Amino acid sequence: MKIVAIPNAHALAHVSRLLEIAKILRSDRHEIIFAGFGKFLQLAEDADFAAQELPYITIEQIMDAVRSQKLNRLYCLPELEHFVQEEITLLQRINPDLVLIDNRPTARTAADYCGIKTAAVLNVHMSSYRKLPFFSLGDYFSPLQALDPIETKIECWFYDRFVMNDLNKLRQKMGLRRLFGNQHEEGDLSLLADIPEFNPVRYLPQHAHYVGPITWHNDFPEPSCLPKLDPERKTVYFSLGSASLQELITQLGSLTSENIQIVVAYGKFDESVAKTELPQHVYLEEYVNADKLLPYCDAVCCHGGNGTLYQALNFGLPVVAVATHAEQAIGAKRLQQLGLGKALHLKDIQTHGVVCLVETIKAVLVDKKMRETCLDFSATLKNWHGAANSALKIESLR
Repeated sequence: MKIVAIPNAHALAHVSRLLEIAKILRSDRHEIIFAGFGKFLQLAEDADFAAQELPYITIEQIMDAVRSQKLNRLYCLPELEHFVQEEITLLQRINPDLVLIDNRPTARTAADYCGIKTAAVLNVHMSSYRKLPFFSLGDYFSPLQALDPIETKIECWFYDRFVMNDLNKLRQKMGLRRLFGNQHEEGDLSLLADIPEFNPVRYLPQHAHYVGPITWHNDFPEPSCLPKLDPERKTVYFSLGSASLQELITQLGSLTSENIQIVVAYGKFDESVAKTELPQHVYLEEYVNADKLLPYCDAVCCHGGNGTLYQALNFGLPVVAVATHAEQAIGAKRLQQLGLGKALHLKDIQTHGVVCLVETIKAVLVDKKMRETCLDFSATLKNWHGAANSALKIESLR
């Protein structure tokens, strides 16, 4: 098959998930071409895939809308028309057999218009089938968890009417059927990069399947800091992600004074970040080969995105999740519910200072029961092979 892979290339996880699937499909002699807009599209080229730029909303627009929870700012009709037309032009020129999507809802509309089959990778909480709402009254008074199904339906309705309304207007103008809310994130085949124990559903239609976590396995060398790590100190891996927690970088001395050493994956920040003067026992790495680093770690601190959560849990490591918006907060909350880590919000640190992060990490590092729970959960994850399962499902569409 000839496949066009279109991720939201502003986020590492959305590119890396398609990249892991694409590597397997390429080994089975399928042709994969990447397209998108964002700094992480370069990773596809680095892996020797053809990659083409497609205009899309800016990272500033995304972060403003997501962090403020004013999601109606994400998509407006004139921009959507432009994005979809550019996608249609690309698809008509390449004429693929399949469009593979991750968090770029306009691509579904463009593919539908061209009559091309679609497969989409998404998290359960970005589907209409999720069992757990983003905001639950049960968080404040546990008996009110009985209202979760109603809250989930209300959230899906608001997402449909206030976030995806303009995209549905465009579909109507193009003669396409209306989609409901998160269906824009899906495809003819929907691949849920989750496991039911962590992110359950109310039900699943026939076209949607759990495939398991799809984590990034890169070919980077081992981190340069490994020989410098002190075996007498606990090691915490900070994965700052593309929706970074760079506000914390200069405050990490509070942790190293507690006999903790820190490895920070800082991504493609401004060069000034990499040149920041840091305390002893803090090590910066642009990108990290997590498979080579995590065996040396005792805990992970991240923003709460699914990719890093599952990566840490796969190694049996507890997680301190510092969420910056609702999509990360739902993963962080789930960690805490299952005894796999602790949940914070960036606002907690901004309000109470870095001391609350320090105390939370210290508590996690000495919690033997939590570590045992994480190791048990790791054994469950070993039964899932997300990228391979996804490739098999995609090949079944032929």
